[in-house]
Amino acid sequence: MAQKKADKVERFRFEKINILLFIAAIVAIIIGFIIVNSTTTFGTILLVLGYAVLIPLSLLVRPKKKDTEAQ
Repeated sequence: MAQKKADKVERFRFEKINILLFIAAIVAIIIGFIIVNSTTTFGTILLVLGYAVLIPLSLLVRPKKKDTEAQ
């Protein structure tokens, strides 16, 4: 019984792809805040991209599992 629970519970691990996406989000947000002071809308687009797309994506993406049970 305890073995089944241990198999079902999978801890969230921040892999390399998650870290890269999160860093890209932070960079996009910082650049967006710098550019938003000008009159262009590019800064606003970068802020939306960072907050609404990249940060959630960095939290939701899971790397593919390697099939080690078959070997």
